[in-house]
Amino acid sequence: MLKVDRSSPLPLHYQLKQHLLEKIESGEWKPNDLIPSEQEMQNSFGLSRITVRQALSDLVYEGLLIRERGRGTFVAPPKMTHSPEERKSLTEFMTEKGIKPGWQVIEKGFVEANKEVAANLKLPHKTRVYRVRRLRMAADEAIGQHTAYLPESVSGQINEAGLLEGGSLNYISHIPQMATSHATRSIEAVAASDLDVKLLHMSLGSPVLMIQRVVLSAAGEPLEFLQARYRGDRFKYQIGD
Repeated sequence: MLKVDRSSPLPLHYQLKQHLLEKIESGEWKPNDLIPSEQEMQNSFGLSRITVRQALSDLVYEGLLIRERGRGTFVAPPKMTHSPEERKSLTEFMTEKGIKPGWQVIEKGFVEANKEVAANLKLPHKTRVYRVRRLRMAADEAIGQHTAYLPESVSGQINEAGLLEGGSLNYISHIPQMATSHATRSIEAVAASDLDVKLLHMSLGSPVLMIQRVVLSAAGEPLEFLQARYRGDRFKYQIGD
């Protein structure tokens, strides 16, 4: 039984959390292992349900445990850490790590640009643009969702096969303007939306890494505006000095 120090200023749930963390870091509990249930921990450690649940919730929020409804709580596999400074695409990174990369197209077609999309593509509000929504797959797991918006002039040059293989820009990489293009990116931590819950099998409000990218031609003409959202428990974006 875990010996908690009830006279310690450290909360009981924190003491339990550190005990569970030690099991993960020592390798006693391995990635994808099913851990004991809340009830088993209450009985084993002599702690209340609220205390056990708070310790587990902290580890789930930090991406170290994963809850699956109807199945239990599992040790999370290590996060994929992608560094843009290595000059490798995420597809190349996953391939090197032995993870089969892939894409799943779930929506494509023309829509009216909202104010944010129009501003990033330098178009009038409600201009017709082409939207492509895809899931970024790591083996059979969806780790992210990409929603790309293209000016109508670019949409007619899409390589359909490129939507299902290669890097995120493979589907328009053959366009002449792409040869001298450059991109601007922003990265932000946000909470999972209803769509994230549906597409990425997350809990509402869970951490999401949102990456926005605008690809510009050498002349400053926007070629693509991308909104990518990745599971915070499965993905880490690393930036050096």
